[in-house]
Amino acid sequence: MSISALLACTSFYSALYLFYFYFAKQQHPLLLILAVVLLIFAYIITPAAHQKERRHFNNTLNYENWFTLPLYTWWRLFSLPVRFLLSKLFD
Repeated sequence: MSISALLACTSFYSALYLFYFYFAKQQHPLLLILAVVLLIFAYIITPAAHQKERRHFNNTLNYENWFTLPLYTWWRLFSLPVRFLLSKLFD
């Protein structure tokens, strides 16, 4: 289980949700800046293809037939923390 893989997925999907939230609901510039920072963070902690850590990184969410849910389910799972925080801040 790679913590960096889970952090990269959470950062990436949270950034996508922040982009959506910025353009669809709340035009607050801090949301856009935070989304860009999360995308850069996800890029930095993702190992390159030739690095040894990449194999462990790729195997984190691959458990044969377990966790082969559609992309929409991963989107909902990994954007849950940021959706919860935004609901507390803006509602």
